[in-house]
Amino acid sequence: MSRFLRPAGASPRVQPLNRERNTRSGQIRILHVTPHEIVALKPAGLASELPRDAAADSFVRRLAAQGFTGLRLVHRLDAPSCGLMLVARTAEAAAHYSQEIAERRWHKWYVAQVALPSSKAGQLVGAHKAYLKVDGASARVVRAGGKPSFLDVTLVTPVPNTPGESHCLVQLHTGRLHQIRVMLAHLGAPLSGDIRYGGPSGHEIYLEHAILAARTFPSLEWRVWLAPWHPDRAKWAPALSEAVEAQVHAISAEVAPEQLQIPNVKA
Repeated sequence: MSRFLRPAGASPRVQPLNRERNTRSGQIRILHVTPHEIVALKPAGLASELPRDAAADSFVRRLAAQGFTGLRLVHRLDAPSCGLMLVARTAEAAAHYSQEIAERRWHKWYVAQVALPSSKAGQLVGAHKAYLKVDGASARVVRAGGKPSFLDVTLVTPVPNTPGESHCLVQLHTGRLHQIRVMLAHLGAPLSGDIRYGGPSGHEIYLEHAILAARTFPSLEWRVWLAPWHPDRAKWAPALSEAVEAQVHAISAEVAPEQLQIPNVKA
């Protein structure tokens, strides 16, 4: 398949973010809170954290404005991405979750909108491995010298009312910079609107962290979270909603059947 990555040495082109949906006064939706962690929904177009400018608008800054201070990020979502984020509230919890991530215990599922019809995007279904190297604010696939990166595409469905585009259900096994975006682009399926990696302009990027399962601190009990519907979510086909719910049931049956709660994900 064709490769959409920018040529070496080229300046990255960044799709302007639509910040009208995410004004400075916007409230972060909290799904779960304990003395040890918070699970919340990050809006699209909002940086996870901007440590060089503590006064700038960010996910962490908004949580602080809502009374949650001393937070420690153990993972991040790209600014254009939306969905579930787990944030530690203590150093001990941060160390626990960082170790869990390093040992690949988390279950992470994303929905990505790609610029291919489902008849072609269906070829993406399967397990994928690549070696990624970071160049400044971007990443690229290399033959050697990069970090091994793994993901599975488990389902492809047409995007309702958007001819020529597809939703991919992606299980992410590693958490490299822009991993889903760069690996799908390398496979010939850039995200719609992701002009940094060859996607067509004129769209908002849709990449959502939709399912997260993790062992909580300090009990080590599994919890499974499914992102409820929110305004940044593109409409899903019924088959995608059913597959997401089925995946939550499968994870919960494996790790925490007594803790299964499924919000309405249909929109």
